[in-house]
Amino acid sequence: MEQAYRVLYIYSKLVTKQTVNKSQLAKKFDVNPRTIQRDIDNIRYFLYEMNLRSDIEEEVCFNQGKNSYFIKSAYKRSGEQEQIIHVTYEIKPQLYQKLKDSYDMKVIHRSSKSLTVKLELTSTEAIELCFRYRKSLRLISPTTLLNQFTTELIKLQMIYLRHEV
Repeated sequence: MEQAYRVLYIYSKLVTKQTVNKSQLAKKFDVNPRTIQRDIDNIRYFLYEMNLRSDIEEEVCFNQGKNSYFIKSAYKRSGEQEQIIHVTYEIKPQLYQKLKDSYDMKVIHRSSKSLTVKLELTSTEAIELCFRYRKSLRLISPTTLLNQFTTELIKLQMIYLRHEV
């Protein structure tokens, strides 16, 4: 039971775009760092198996500068990769701190309450970020993506109003 809890704990951190440090986890769970490495390898294998059946391609990556692991995601469409676009968000500083290790963000403007950042993402990833962090992030550009996001919101509203799933 301890192993299952430990692996699920690590996976939940990774899937929510947080980084995990092997040494810190080893101390937290009172195990050898090699045990944590085996847990991470098991998560890698699980993601590999899931990638074979999914439109999302995820992998566990290591950030040497931070000495920590994170999940990198990419979306695939019928055998072809979705095009990468430049996306601009207004984002709260707390969320920026949380996501900066998982995404290559260029800060365009800073204020006391928010940052304006530019990222290179697929449109699917960009819209997913909007839904996942809706309270701490606002999509600014490109306009085509803003329109696409608005359409997705309207679809959700219609599903909700019609009580459909």
